[in-house]
Amino acid sequence: MTDILSQNQALSKAIPQYDENHYAVVDLGSNSFHLLITQVIVTPSGKTIKTVNKVKQKVRLAAGLDNDNLLTDEAITRGLACLKNFALYLNSIPVNNILIVATAALRIAKNNQVFFDAAKKILPKEIKLLSGEQEAKTIYAGVAHTSISTTQQSANKQLVLDIGGASTEIIVGLGCTAKKVVSLDIGCVSFIGKYFTDNQLKKESFLQCITAATDIINTVKDEFILLGWQSAVGSSGTMQAMIEILNQRQQPPIITLSFLYEIQQILINCKTIDAIEIAGLRADRKAVLASGLSILIALFQTLSIESLCLSNGALREGLLFELVPDAKIL
Repeated sequence: MTDILSQNQALSKAIPQYDENHYAVVDLGSNSFHLLITQVIVTPSGKTIKTVNKVKQKVRLAAGLDNDNLLTDEAITRGLACLKNFALYLNSIPVNNILIVATAALRIAKNNQVFFDAAKKILPKEIKLLSGEQEAKTIYAGVAHTSISTTQQSANKQLVLDIGGASTEIIVGLGCTAKKVVSLDIGCVSFIGKYFTDNQLKKESFLQCITAATDIINTVKDEFILLGWQSAVGSSGTMQAMIEILNQRQQPPIITLSFLYEIQQILINCKTIDAIEIAGLRADRKAVLASGLSILIALFQTLSIESLCLSNGALREGLLFELVPDAKIL
């Protein structure tokens, strides 16, 4: 498995050739673009899906939205350059085995058709623009088919959170069925630009960011609390970053509000985004950590979440299930 982070790297390597047993999902997120290539393996016990390649690029599309919600030429250029890279990998995969989706930044962009028209000339298949509800349901499907045991499916409701670059999804589901879903216009890329514009990690900036997120979450809070849940999982980069820090500390991979407050104080002590140093934190997670953390704190506080674990699956795994519903995702 490889993780190729730039077009130049991709061009300098031999692109693997795939066949009709391979499936690809492309997730054009508001922070990063992802390509996941898998292979279906048939065994006497059934079909399984094995990951064979991952391609990821930080495009930060949401950061390219101006005050009128128009994507800048620079943002469009960044996105299309990434798609040219992805197309190299998709060329040998049957079109019916490919699913390409776009999420919040391209939902919000008033000039998204400019991007879609240009992408048609690059990609072997048209981009499907997911609504917020579709995105949330797909995320839940990815969680359900990778994380939920048979016992949980029959008994326990689960809260699923996903903090993206320009939207945050909140879902409560039972087994493989999403009971209530919502997509809110809160994102780690869009919020870093609003509340941490000067690169400074001030206590006041965190307070403003948390308050803004809380105000939006409050509009749906009562419905989710009334529905209730027995466990909570997260499926985005912010949660992954928290788990990586806990792993570095050799602590249980369980996120709590007290831990989030501790990380917030560490960030405040760092003073600037450029100066962030936390053991276990990857360098590529630093840029939007403050805003993602603020949104996560707001979710914990508003929904009275006691603890949260990391899910094995999310949007891309949900898309895989859509492509190959009779296969088990490894």
